[in-house]
Amino acid sequence: MKIASIIDNQLAAPHGNRKGLSYGQLAVLLLTYIVSEADHRICCLETWVSEHQRSLKAITEWEIREKEATDDRCGDLLRIIGLTEALPQMEMSLSQHLVKAYELPTSQARSDTTSFSVYHQISEDVEEESLIKFGYSKDKRPDLRQYRQMLATLDPLGMPLLGATLAGNGGDESEYLPTWRKMREILGHREFLYLADSKASTWSNRAKIQGEGGIYCFPLAMTQPRPKLLADWVKNPPTEVIKIVEKADAELRGSLGDYPHQADEGESEDLEIGKGFEVPLGNIWVEPETEKRYQWEERWLVLKSNALASRQIKGLESRLAKGEEALLSLQKRPGKDEKRLEQKIQEIVKSYRLTKYVEYSIDRNISYKKVYKGRGSRSEDSSYRRVRQINLILNYQRLSTEIESFKTVAGWRLYVTNATSERLSLTEAVQAYKQQWQPEMGFHRFKKGRLSALPIYFRDEKKIKGLMFLLTIALRVFTLMEFVVRRQLHQSQSSLARLYSGNPKRTTKRPTAEKMLRAFNNITLYIHRDDSIEISGLNLVQQKILRLMNVEESIYTTDYFASG
Repeated sequence: MKIASIIDNQLAAPHGNRKGLSYGQLAVLLLTYIVSEADHRICCLETWVSEHQRSLKAITEWEIREKEATDDRCGDLLRIIGLTEALPQMEMSLSQHLVKAYELPTSQARSDTTSFSVYHQISEDVEEESLIKFGYSKDKRPDLRQYRQMLATLDPLGMPLLGATLAGNGGDESEYLPTWRKMREILGHREFLYLADSKASTWSNRAKIQGEGGIYCFPLAMTQPRPKLLADWVKNPPTEVIKIVEKADAELRGSLGDYPHQADEGESEDLEIGKGFEVPLGNIWVEPETEKRYQWEERWLVLKSNALASRQIKGLESRLAKGEEALLSLQKRPGKDEKRLEQKIQEIVKSYRLTKYVEYSIDRNISYKKVYKGRGSRSEDSSYRRVRQINLILNYQRLSTEIESFKTVAGWRLYVTNATSERLSLTEAVQAYKQQWQPEMGFHRFKKGRLSALPIYFRDEKKIKGLMFLLTIALRVFTLMEFVVRRQLHQSQSSLARLYSGNPKRTTKRPTAEKMLRAFNNITLYIHRDDSIEISGLNLVQQKILRLMNVEESIYTTDYFASG
């Protein structure tokens, strides 16, 4: 991957009093630790290097001294990476090299953002310039400050092309056009299909990508009047509706990264996964600042996913059942305070998102109760007074018309593209968006997986940016491992077994990097008292993984370590 040389070409050498590894070599050492130990704490690197010093020297052929990987040196590395203006150039060089070295397909790419919640307290004098701010939290922690991370990936393997650490309070809309421009520079052409979420579908983004010769496909944000437009089109399609089918061949679905249907042996029927139609429309947009006029043709794709429709309908039925159960409990004990009852109803309706699907009313039943004066037995002549009592009655019912309208448009989405039908058919558009999990998989690894950045231990935001840069490189390692192995398995029509704990016979054609790394946990280098060495032998699974990765088994032999 040429990580060390690319970093060293962009970063100045450490100051004259610091001897030993270069910044690029230290970055490789830290990355090796992160990938091997699933831990980004730089304070632990020194001990790990000391324990594996002989192995690391043999592998790298570097002179790795005792204090080479202290947390001070690693902290300086992260800060300099986060501080340098050459960070985008390093990202670009890494991606361009990998695309060429591994002959990666460059016809389709996508980008997305997420937020990382932290517990940092920011002083008022630096808050304005800080990356760590309050903003819309995708972690559902609005009480915490956060920073955002953008990730652009290359289909079909999901390899990161570039990443960027952004302020926590910004909007994503303005990030997609600059990201596309950088991806165009990395890939060296603009014919790739650019995919992103609905926040990318602003008029300005679409107009400028079109104006600069790009190809895009975005889901449209469902702001008014688009929901009504979608409902009208679904009820009365203006063009022919076609079925969208997926080949039942499991290997084809595997290459797309999705397994919606498990085909039995010998099954050859195609699976209908949805339907759709398209509406050609012309667009005009005028840039407010320059009054430049953009005019172009688009295709509005109206697509239904059967799986999504089923999930949405089941979700509504579940919310209705739970909401009505809560309302029934409230109906049995409405209390005496009408305002308090109204508040509780609103909380239930809002919690289960039933505002459009349930209506309710509160009736007051007024009665007068006799309250006798004094104590003792009562007679007809006993004096009493009447006390006015108000009993609250809660009534509620489903809004059948709204529920049926929801079911009619369930699973339907509006997409917009400037690609021709030859470049992107309706079926290909559905398949493309079924792979939207690719950036999300990277975010999962950054948050809860083996490459987790959380919790963040740094206060220095430059170090945070440096760490996220290195984690993005580590994610490249994982995705390249998976791509190379899966490609080899597909070409050889074989699979891998013994990767799943407790189920050694289970096989897979799509092994994850995590499982392949875990398969090498039991290899040990023995150093005897006479300084001779011995390495535990490789089992069949380890040997097969190395062959699939085009890595020589000799790296696990004593001859290799002796020569190193």
